[in-house]
Amino acid sequence: MAGRFATSKDMVPRVAKVLAVALCFLAPTVANAADAPVALGVLPFANTSGDASQDAFADGITDEIGTVLAGVRDLHVGARTSAFRYRGPTFELQDIGRALSRTHLVLGNVSRTGNHIHMEARLVRTDDGTQIWRKDYDGDFAGVFDMEEDIGKEIAAALNVPLGLPPGETLVRDRTADMGAYENYVRAKPLIRQRGQRPFAEAAELLERAVTADPNFAPASALLAFDYDIAPLYQQALRSSMVEEARRFVDSVIPKAQMLAQRAAGLDPKNSTAFVALAYAQMVQGRMLAADEMFRQALLLDPDNTDGMHGYSQLLAALGQIRESIAMRERLQALEPFVTNYVADTAEIIWLDGDDARAIRMLNDFRPGRTSELAQVQASLGHYREAAAVLREMNAANYLPGLLEKAANLLESAPAKMDPGSLPKLGNLGWIYLYIGAPERVFEYYEANVQAGYFQPISTTWFWHPSYAQLRKTNRFKNYMRSIGFVDVWRARGWPPLCHPVGADDFACE
Repeated sequence: MAGRFATSKDMVPRVAKVLAVALCFLAPTVANAADAPVALGVLPFANTSGDASQDAFADGITDEIGTVLAGVRDLHVGARTSAFRYRGPTFELQDIGRALSRTHLVLGNVSRTGNHIHMEARLVRTDDGTQIWRKDYDGDFAGVFDMEEDIGKEIAAALNVPLGLPPGETLVRDRTADMGAYENYVRAKPLIRQRGQRPFAEAAELLERAVTADPNFAPASALLAFDYDIAPLYQQALRSSMVEEARRFVDSVIPKAQMLAQRAAGLDPKNSTAFVALAYAQMVQGRMLAADEMFRQALLLDPDNTDGMHGYSQLLAALGQIRESIAMRERLQALEPFVTNYVADTAEIIWLDGDDARAIRMLNDFRPGRTSELAQVQASLGHYREAAAVLREMNAANYLPGLLEKAANLLESAPAKMDPGSLPKLGNLGWIYLYIGAPERVFEYYEANVQAGYFQPISTTWFWHPSYAQLRKTNRFKNYMRSIGFVDVWRARGWPPLCHPVGADDFACE
């Protein structure tokens, strides 16, 4: 990749405004949810093999069953990640139903011994715990696809929901004859859900084996592409603006992510994860028009694809379309109320819209709040000591040694005007410069990301907060927005509320 991001003027889609795009996803999805009396969730299947090493396999099978059920056109499946917090028999079904806003739950167990697999699945109502359907499955591991297919069909029939499949199509579209590849794929899924540098590295190793064993198994290629897309976010080098090291890692994964996503989309044009992965690969390289197109394609294929909603709403917010982003975030939050990175970014985007109290409440209530997002919100309110205390309670392993303590000390000195040249590099904590008299240094983190070849949408959203107003009037802001392809998007799709064009080649933001 070049030092500056590429743009995609030749890929301008035919649709009109970004607002219309966002609403077109929300309208049919909300309508379907309102028409359907069933809101379905899948609880983590218990591992009954007696072997704790099979826990990840059981979690992966749970996710696969959720994917199969989501393929039933009129079946509203939600909380597919949030449901994993309800593991084991200690929770009441009625409480789970209320917390996840689910009317029905699928639960069961799975065991794998050698080449033999046993599954037991049940469907219950959450209002009174009534069991509607139950079935046991036994057979060779190679028959797992037929078991998953049958579970989907049986549950749809029990709920009187038509499958809605085109003639000749099955709920489990993508199958592989290499069961080792499938097992590695299934075991990688819960690792991807965990997020973090180590889980992503472990998932990549499993998925690389799966893709090598069966290059035509589209789900594995799509998931590996997504892993490669997101992995740089969890590298200390990128967080701390270590440009050369970050660039080496980015260059080692992003081209592969794009190739794998394109392969998966070609193998299965209905695989929405492939298009989400392709959207991320385009977005992080600054090809925003192409990324926008791929996100929309992913959500047309699956309006409930939460990773698609998460990424696209981040991009909308980064583009300055805050209200449109919040509409999608609210939909995402309803589908997945307990996913850490979803909650944190939703709170941050709500903060951009001026709802400080709700943002703080979300961050405190869920994570339980010891995050840079909370520190940033507190600092914007002038609560510098509270913000510093949050920084000291964060995970120091994500940053260079001593950086969090230096950042906390600087915040405790705010508001102050320090010599900008004497201040340390703060990486993605560079927002602190706003409160110690060195606002121009905020740009260093963003410019380092451009040099590393990796665009991060959530940090760019911060420019639309009132505390960044002075920076929006600078030439460095304009240059950054041009370098990441935003001006091309604005000219093609419409300008955000705070910006407007000036003549043929310039623009200004309030």
